[in-house]
Amino acid sequence: MAGHSHSHHGHDHSGHGHGGHGHSHAPASGHDRAFAVGIALNLSFIVGEVVFGLMAHSVSLLADAGHNLSDVLGLGPAAR
Repeated sequence: MAGHSHSHHGHDHSGHGHGGHGHSHAPASGHDRAFAVGIALNLSFIVGEVVFGLMAHSVSLLADAGHNLSDVLGLGPAAR
């Protein structure tokens, strides 16, 4: 629908479609920081659980470390 405007964008899209217009819709830097902190905290818990799980021969701690690792692997794509 070329030629219409969106008042919430503060500019007109007349003469072109919505694909490839000249501004970014990237999340705010606070959003990126929150994901980075979440990933870092989870990684530290994973390391601790693996270390203490091995020392205590605890399958539960090792399983939880694996679960937390899957959470971290899910946070990576979610941050994009």
